[in-house]
Amino acid sequence: MRKLIYSRFGGTEVLEMVEAAMPEGEIVVNVKAVSVNPLDWKLWQGELKLMSGKKFPKEVGIDFSGIVIKGGAGYQEGDEVFGVASIFKGGAMAEYVAVKAADIALKPAGISFEEAACLPVAGGAAWQIVEELGKVKAGMEVLVNGAGGGLGPFVIQLAKRRGALVTAVVGASGVEMVKGLGSDVVVDYRKEDVLQGRKRYDVVVDLAGKMGYAAGKKLLKKKGVFVNTSPGLKEMVGSLLSGGKYKLLFLKNSAKGLERLAGSGLKVVIGKRNEWTDYKVGYDEVKRGGIVGKAVFVL
Repeated sequence: MRKLIYSRFGGTEVLEMVEAAMPEGEIVVNVKAVSVNPLDWKLWQGELKLMSGKKFPKEVGIDFSGIVIKGGAGYQEGDEVFGVASIFKGGAMAEYVAVKAADIALKPAGISFEEAACLPVAGGAAWQIVEELGKVKAGMEVLVNGAGGGLGPFVIQLAKRRGALVTAVVGASGVEMVKGLGSDVVVDYRKEDVLQGRKRYDVVVDLAGKMGYAAGKKLLKKKGVFVNTSPGLKEMVGSLLSGGKYKLLFLKNSAKGLERLAGSGLKVVIGKRNEWTDYKVGYDEVKRGGIVGKAVFVL
């Protein structure tokens, strides 16, 4: 089979497609689609060495969907599934991947493999943001900065389901999308700077990673919280000193979480589909920005 690996840290030039033996494990899945996440390039660029380690070669790709070809632990050959290969070790960008039952769930009926592949990381992260970090409740005011990317649509939908009033900050290309998902207020960041406004929020979610807590905290109500989705060591220290107002997202994966996503009925917004052999082009496009919703590789 073929799979994507890297043998040193760097940009997309370190990625290479290689021939490899079929994987062995509890369950083996024929991969049909793989979602693109910012975590992908943070890993191969070496930004997360403490979590990923320095042993090479390393594999690429986190969340995926596909068809079981070797069953086990309650899954049978032919089952359509979605799940996570490994958050910090990757492995989904391959024709076949070996996983444990705790890493997958049955694909929701009525959605495509591409849509299912977009759910685990972004959908799971949105659930953590809304339910655990922000503790969003009816009537709360939520600001989602950078709402037009892969994670924003899920955060908007879940916050609206909780009865929140959502303000979405996007570029021009994302305006109609976030309106369609129910955002109460839409701000085009090229025309208006929310940091200059007087509005205050119960929860500020910085998906763009450019606002920062030092600036964003002035947008908070007295008991408001600021959520950072791309924390590093500096952010960890800042969070500890914030008195609970600065929350950091650390991805968690579980079979229960995947099953919850499978039954969530969340709408998946896909802005770009690429053949997986065009991995360099596909990853570079997402890194440049401007894609509305998720990007996905099709195998």
